Amino acid sequence: MSEEIWDILDEEGNITGETMLADDKLAWQEGIYHQGADVWIINSENKILIQKRSPEKKRQPNVWAMTGGSVIRGESPLETIKRETKEELSVDLDIENAIKINHYKTNNVWLDVYLVKQDIDLNKVIMQKEEVSEVKFASFEEIERLYEEKCFMKNRWEFVRDEIKKFIQN
Repeated sequence: MSEEIWDILDEEGNITGETMLADDKLAWQEGIYHQGADVWIINSENKILIQKRSPEKKRQPNVWAMTGGSVIRGESPLETIKRETKEELSVDLDIENAIKINHYKTNNVWLDVYLVKQDIDLNKVIMQKEEVSEVKFASFEEIERLYEEKCFMKNRWEFVRDEIKKFIQN
């Protein structure tokens, strides 16, 4: 597998024209940004798909998270969530009805965040072991507990919980 190339973004999230390799130390230096995309998949029972990060992950191993990843040069955030869902879970994500719910900066990443309403058969999920160690559907309240117990990925839930709560109540 070839190494991912990321566009470097400025403080406001604009592409600078420069690039970096995904494993470059530059990617995590202060003032250097790249684009990321997250997807919160919600089933017809209003449960949210979450995945436990592999113990092999360099950043935040063994914590629960949504599906997402870094945008590769030339890719859109929607293409990223589709690619990451396929790579990590072997699931074909239906991005046709994706709803963008947030755009924010956290640490070195500008994130576009989407909601997708889709039922997924967990028995058909094939986890990419380098990325994911467990997957399940969780209630809003269960994710709140995981977040409060510091068992959920940092800088994610707190930026989307209100939008997700509104979405699942409608």
